[in-house]
Amino acid sequence: MEKIANKLHELFIGFSKNLPNKIEQIEQAWQEQMDCFDHEKFKVFHRYVHSLCGSAGTYGYTELSKAARELEIYLKNILDNSSLNEEEEQTISHLLIKLKEKLELPPPKMFSSILETKITENKVIYILEQEKSFAEELGGILSQAGYSPELLSDLSELENKIERHQSIALLVDTHYLMSSDKQKLLTNLLKKQNAPLHLFCIVPNSQLAPRLIAVRAGCSAFFQKPVDIFHLMQVINQKCSFETNIPFRILIVDDSESLGEYYSLILKQAGMVAKAINNPMDIFKQLEKFRPDLILMDIYMPECTGLELALVLRKEDKYNRIPIIFLSTEHDKRKQMTALSVGGDDFLTKPITPAHLVSAVRVRSQRAGVLNYYMSTDSLTGLLNHSSFLKRLELELDYSKQNNSILSLVMVDIDNFKKVNDNYGHPFGDTVIKKLATLLTLRLRNQDIIGRYGGEEFAILLPQTTAHQSKKIIEEIRLQFSSYCFPNTNFFTTFSAGIAQVSQANSMNEIVNQADQALYEAKNLGRNQIVIFKEIK
Repeated sequence: MEKIANKLHELFIGFSKNLPNKIEQIEQAWQEQMDCFDHEKFKVFHRYVHSLCGSAGTYGYTELSKAARELEIYLKNILDNSSLNEEEEQTISHLLIKLKEKLELPPPKMFSSILETKITENKVIYILEQEKSFAEELGGILSQAGYSPELLSDLSELENKIERHQSIALLVDTHYLMSSDKQKLLTNLLKKQNAPLHLFCIVPNSQLAPRLIAVRAGCSAFFQKPVDIFHLMQVINQKCSFETNIPFRILIVDDSESLGEYYSLILKQAGMVAKAINNPMDIFKQLEKFRPDLILMDIYMPECTGLELALVLRKEDKYNRIPIIFLSTEHDKRKQMTALSVGGDDFLTKPITPAHLVSAVRVRSQRAGVLNYYMSTDSLTGLLNHSSFLKRLELELDYSKQNNSILSLVMVDIDNFKKVNDNYGHPFGDTVIKKLATLLTLRLRNQDIIGRYGGEEFAILLPQTTAHQSKKIIEEIRLQFSSYCFPNTNFFTTFSAGIAQVSQANSMNEIVNQADQALYEAKNLGRNQIVIFKEIK
C-alpha cells in the first residue's frame, strides 16, 4: 500500500510540474489557428482542452478543470465549422485567458491517502447457532474451505466481535432474533460495517414468520433445518467468493498515460488487479493476455473512440459479456445514453472521486460475477458446467503454451454410479454427487478449476502442477471420499481418476482424450484408483 501511495504522490507531482507545459501546448495550438485556420488542427486543439478538463479535475485542480470544461463545451459546439468568425475567435481567446488565470491559484493540497481503508484479506465467518454439534461441524467444513470460522454464544458476544474485527459473513440462527430489540441490534450492526458483510440465517421450520425475521434483518440467504450442508456451503462460496477468492481484474483504456496509471493505482489500492493501456488498437492482445473482469474506457480517443471499441467488443463472442464502464468528461445526457446503447454498462463523468470509482467498478464486477456464475455453473453442484469448463480449458491451454507453464487435467468418475441410483434412488445419487463436489471444492486450491463434466463425471484443471503432483493431491481426496459413510446409511463409495499433463503439442481434444484414456484404464484395472496417461502400457 505504501508503494502505491508513493506512486500516486509521484503522479501528482509530475502532473503539477507539467501543467504549465500543457497550458503552453494549448496556447500554441490556438495561436496556430489564429494565424491560419486548419480544421484538423482545430480538432487537435479541442482534444488538448478536453484532456486537460478531465486530468485537472482528477488531480484536484477543480477551478482549472471548470475553466477547461467551459472552453471545451464552446469548442465542441463549433467543432464542425469550416472557419471561425471574429466573435468566435474573441470568445475562445477570452476563455483561454480565464483558463490561464486559474493556473495562478494555489495548487491543491496533496490528496491524503486516496483510500483510507487498507484492503486486507478477510475470511472470518461468525457462527451463532444454538445446536452446538451442528455449529462445530459447520465450523470444521468452513475451515477446510479456507475460511476462519468463530463460534459465538449470544448476540452480545457477536456485538463485541463485530465492532472490533471485520468479518465477511454471519451465520445466525433466528432463535437469537425472536425479539424486535435483537432484530434492531443486528440490523444496526450490519449498517455500521464499511466492507460488504453477508448475513445467512438458519430457520427452524417452513413457516413464514422466521423467514420474515431473516429478511427484515437483511439476510443474503436462509436455510431451513435440517440444513443441507452441501447447499449451505455452495451458497456461502457463491456469495462470498467475489470478495475473498480472486481479486477483480480491470483493464483501463485511456489515451492519457497519466490518467490511465492514476486509475490503475487507485484500483490496485482497493485490492484489485488493474492494467492500463493507452492505445485502443492494442485491445485484443491485452484481452487475450490479461483476461479482465471489467473494462474501464474513455470515450474520446484518437484512432478509435470508446464507442467504436464497445461496438466491436459486443460483436465478439469471446468478449461480449465483459462489462464496460465509460469514463469521460462528457456531460451531455443524450451522448451518455448513446454510449450505454452501444454496449456500455455504466457511465461515469470525470473528474471522479476515488471512492466513487472503486465503488462503481466493484459493484459492476460483482453483478457480472453473479450473472456469470448462474450462467456458467451446474445447478446441482455449483461447479462449472460442461461448456464453461471447456472454455476455461481452452483459455488455460493457450496461457500454458504462451508462458511455457505446467498444467494438468484430471478426469474423475464415481464408480458403479448406476447401481447407486438403482439401489438407493436418484435423490440419493444427487447427494453422492454433491458430496464429491463439496469435497473437491474444499480440498483443492482457489486457482484450481473444477467442473461437472456430465452425470457422475468431474473435470479438474491444476495449473503449475505436474501429473505426478496432481496424482498425490487427488489420491488424498480419493482416500477421504472412499472412507466417508453417508448419514443414516451404511453406504460407502469410491471414484476413479485419469490424469494427463499438457505438452506444447497438445490440442484441447488431445488432452481431454488422454485424460479419458487414463480414466478408462483406471476403471479396467479394478476402479478406485488413479492412472496417469503416460503410465499406460
